[in-house]
Amino acid sequence: MRPHLSWPVRILTASAALVAAATLVPDASAAPAPAGGVTVALGGVTRAVTAAPYPAAPPAGIACRTLVARSVTYSCVIGRSVEGRAIVATRQGNPASRRVLVVNGQMHGEEWPGTLVVDQIRALAITGRATYQIWTVRTLNPDGGRIGRRRNSHGVDLNRNFPDKFLRMSDSGPRALSEPESAAMVRFLTWVQPDLVISLHGYSTSVDTTGGGARAAWARAFSRAANITPAKVVSCSGPCHGNMTDWYSATSRVHGVAFTVEMPRSSKVVRRCGVPGRPASLSTIRCSAYAAVYLAARLPA
Repeated sequence: MRPHLSWPVRILTASAALVAAATLVPDASAAPAPAGGVTVALGGVTRAVTAAPYPAAPPAGIACRTLVARSVTYSCVIGRSVEGRAIVATRQGNPASRRVLVVNGQMHGEEWPGTLVVDQIRALAITGRATYQIWTVRTLNPDGGRIGRRRNSHGVDLNRNFPDKFLRMSDSGPRALSEPESAAMVRFLTWVQPDLVISLHGYSTSVDTTGGGARAAWARAFSRAANITPAKVVSCSGPCHGNMTDWYSATSRVHGVAFTVEMPRSSKVVRRCGVPGRPASLSTIRCSAYAAVYLAARLPA
């Protein structure tokens, strides 16, 4: 089992020597992986690692296929929307690594910046030489996203439909996980068991530190890197109930945590970016993509 993520942000900087091992390089420069294994670059030395992919074979309800691409090498249909649209998760990086980040791009259909962040992450050449793996879900609400509608086609706010502190209200659904979209995400996260989940929303321009501890530490680290401020407790309009980040943080078998990012409406505007080694001025969308990868490289080994 991976270690508990209760370290404060100091653990992120303390692992700076290991961070240099996380490589974002074009596929052309990646050494070929040995049969049954992957190559991992540590301190400039490439060594072969023979390990089974993580996680193991997908459970019932998730259908995956291997891709031949520069970066995205594994694609899974984790479920379908009310109207039958596929909800797709893709993987980049080292398939044997147990440092796992999940980025969800959209839960509310009118909140669009997160989908573009996922597009940017998927365009990065994160190869099997990385010391981590990143899974991305472009949209959990493809029906709402198609027409810019917050809720799914049943009129349910998906971020009120998860089991943690579920309350039956006008837009929460008749019961927890009544919606195929939220059930798909629970099935996916229960299978993958990421160390960290970043859920992208809009548009109050903040990063939610609700829950304190490791959850708040990772949220503050992302806030600094992506220059999305403030990092603070983001209150709900009414009681916070049935949301994804609370549910995963409370139930992860590997002590993983999840936090919410409220992207600004001006996410396409170029502004200061705080990710080390990246251009000082980038759009919030591009900077957030780099910030997600920056955190993935700093997950506890």
